Amino acid sequence: MKKISLVIGGKRYTITLEEPFADRVEKELSELFDPANDNETKTLLQAFLTKQIEYLEMEQKLHELLKRLPE
Repeated sequence: MKKISLVIGGKRYTITLEEPFADRVEKELSELFDPANDNETKTLLQAFLTKQIEYLEMEQKLHELLKRLPE
């Protein structure tokens, strides 16, 4: 288990995740904003929506690939 801290709106939030998932989450969060510095709620929402769009695009590509496979 690994603890990851985020500062949002002047409050520090700490979450506990299992490794190696925690390492991946920490890396991706740091690419979108600085978890150690104070971030606005808007920044967190933008990061969430950015990731959500990526996952929706991956899901669409996966469905397209699955259609190409013989049944």
